[in-house]
Parts: sequence; C-alpha cells; structure tokens
Amino acid sequence: MTDDILRPWKVRSSQTLVQDSWLTLRADHCVTQRGVSLDPYYVLEYSDWVHVVALDEEDRLLMVRQYRHGAGVASLELPGGRMDPHESDPVAAGARELLEETGHAAPSLRHLARLSPNPATHTNWIHVLYGEGAKEVAPLNLDSGEDIRVERVPWREALDLALGGAIVNAQHVALLAITFARMKGVTIGG
Repeated sequence: MTDDILRPWKVRSSQTLVQDSWLTLRADHCVTQRGVSLDPYYVLEYSDWVHVVALDEEDRLLMVRQYRHGAGVASLELPGGRMDPHESDPVAAGARELLEETGHAAPSLRHLARLSPNPATHTNWIHVLYGEGAKEVAPLNLDSGEDIRVERVPWREALDLALGGAIVNAQHVALLAITFARMKGVTIGG
C-alpha cells in the first residue's frame, strides 16, 4: 500500500440533501486516489459534542437516564450534548450541559480528549471533559425534547456497567474507559 492512496479523495461535486438546526446531510461525488468513483457518498455534518465525566463529592459519577428514540430505550448516559453555534470552548459548553442536565457544577473541568464519533461519515468531534467535586447548585434546565432522570453511580460501578453492556451508547463506554484509565489509573482489559 502506498501513501498515495491515503491522501484525501477528490470531491467532484457536493449536494446538500437536508439542512436544519441539528444536522446537515450532504451527498458528495468523490473519486479515490485509485480512481474509484463513489457517488453518492453521504456525509453528516453536526456541531461538535461535549460529554462530561463528573464525580460528586462522594466520588459518584453523575449520569442521566433518558429515552432515546433511535434505539427505543431508556439509556444511561453521560451528561452532555451539542455545542451551540455560538460556542467555541468545549469546557464552557460542557459546564453548561452539566448544569442544565444535572443541576451540578464542578469547581473545574479538564478537557481530556477530542475524538471523532465516526470519521467515515461525520464531520464533527466529541470532546470529553472530567471534573471532581461537583455540587448541586441549580434545578435542571432541560430542552423541550428532554426528559431526564439524574442518577449518581459509584464510578467503579459505572465502569462495570459500561464494560458489561448496561450502558448502550458505545461512545459513552469508550469515553468512560478513557477517562478512568487516565484519571483513576484503571487498566481496561488487561
């Protein structure tokens, strides 16, 4: 395999199929470095997402349980969401999401990683943040489509839930594994 085929594809044309405040779906006509035509090649454009791994003063992970229509399940997840169009700082956006969805604030949040949710089809990034000592400071301030129950889970139990399949959002499982490996020294799968 030569480095030539690892270069970006040529985009011959691009057509926006859907555009609203949540996402843009476009169909690109791409030609790979080997000359293969991919038409249409669908690309999803989203705002960046932030997710917060926040521990309260008792070392419990703040999680949210909410109905997720795509999977048709009540999903246990990290608080977070999309960065608003005017936001450029993932830490500030994460602090906002943590407060809105859990009513908690952490004394400080640390940016741990920027990852792609799916580099094949998504243009956005996921930012994972970490904070300790989170305190409840306000009531929940949910978007109109959100019905959330806050759950406080001992962090080791949350990691067991993630690795055991009880947390079904694959991105959140990965974010928890990354965070606890870096911040708590946990060895995953070793």
